[in-house]
Amino acid sequence: MELDEELKYRLAFLTMRLVFDRLLSGVDPATKPAMLEYLDLIAGTQLAGESGGRRYASQREKIESFIDAEFDDDILALVNRVVAEIA
Repeated sequence: MELDEELKYRLAFLTMRLVFDRLLSGVDPATKPAMLEYLDLIAGTQLAGESGGRRYASQREKIESFIDAEFDDDILALVNRVVAEIA
């Protein structure tokens, strides 16, 4: 699949969201304040201010579903392999 510039950036953004999701899942989100603040910036959320004592709500299924719909199964599989290598 040939990706234009916009799709490349979108895929990179979604891949990073999955990396952050994996890193934040299963840990106290308060231990990753910069990551939460960065997610707030790029995803328009309010995670950093609400992290104390709370568990991170994974967005993995939603993001993977979007990648599958926007791109295809092969790209989703590649993204998941990349995420596994990074996180």
